[in-house]
Amino acid sequence: MKPKFFKNRYILARAKIAFAILLKGRVSFRKILNAAHCWFAQKFHFVKAAPFPFMINFELWNECNAQCTFCRTDDGVIYDQNPENKGQVPIPKGKMSLELYKEIIEQSKDHILIAVLYVNGEPLMYKGLYEAIQFASDRGVATLISTNGELLTENNIKKLLESGLDFVKIAISGFSQDIYTVQHRGCHIEKIKDNLETLARLRDLGQHKILTMLDYVYYQYNSHEYQSALDFGQRLGFMVSRRPGNLFKLSEEHPELAQHEKPQEAPKHLPVKNLCDWPWKVMTVDWNGNIYPCCDYVVWNNQEPNATFEVGKSNVKDIWNGPAVIENRTVHLTKGRGGYDICSECTRTGTAFKF
Repeated sequence: MKPKFFKNRYILARAKIAFAILLKGRVSFRKILNAAHCWFAQKFHFVKAAPFPFMINFELWNECNAQCTFCRTDDGVIYDQNPENKGQVPIPKGKMSLELYKEIIEQSKDHILIAVLYVNGEPLMYKGLYEAIQFASDRGVATLISTNGELLTENNIKKLLESGLDFVKIAISGFSQDIYTVQHRGCHIEKIKDNLETLARLRDLGQHKILTMLDYVYYQYNSHEYQSALDFGQRLGFMVSRRPGNLFKLSEEHPELAQHEKPQEAPKHLPVKNLCDWPWKVMTVDWNGNIYPCCDYVVWNNQEPNATFEVGKSNVKDIWNGPAVIENRTVHLTKGRGGYDICSECTRTGTAFKF
């Protein structure tokens, strides 16, 4: 009997985000035209895309307090996902300067639909997060973050709401402490529940038009707690999502649990021949200004960036359809995902998993 796989396409979330940012006046005809151009260029296999991506990911800081099993060691060393390196060189850590972030937003504000202010780190650890959100909000750019929820204190929630954040996703991997810390080693689920109660209360009290999602990272070992999380999220007025968990390192740390897990994708199901959306639609900016085709590159050492953004010198528009990006798209068009080792076993289709 073949294993059944599920994939969360976040259709409802995408529709709600689109409607919400439209009502907030964050969508213009120029932005819609740019997004349509991105889609058209990928669909019809043009090497040159729209003048700008429709979404930009920013790695403001790749530090995190959760120390998730699949992501980093229990003392915070980020796993290098490049198998050739065999974990010998850790992923370097650093913070993005607000100056760099602001210049990219300033250059692209009339074209991009959304700025995603996280890649591999916990965004609430970045002290300039609220200023970064406010800067984008003031320029009509929608913003999204994903957090583990540990740092969603009342004060931080107020600052998020006041800065105009459009969408927040809180990822949990269980509803009791013992189950939750199998993946989220460094956090406390009861504290997070209290924080989410506060978020819902302040959201409703101030009538803030922020979208909130409880994102349940689903494994066999935590499947019995999903209904409790679902009931909790729905009571608070959150969207509740369920997505497959990441099995990386689980067998090393919890072999007794890993043996009951089924891989989410078997090799024959890998979409190697499916043309990836990211090179035509999304730009990822690492903390040091390195610009990559997708967010996986920030945890894959020894990858050349498409460019390195320099404040006062670089231009987003020139980079987006520059030689390195054109070459990347050409490889995808001629060789599929098999043209790059980092892409060859990627199971993702579309861009919705960021939501």
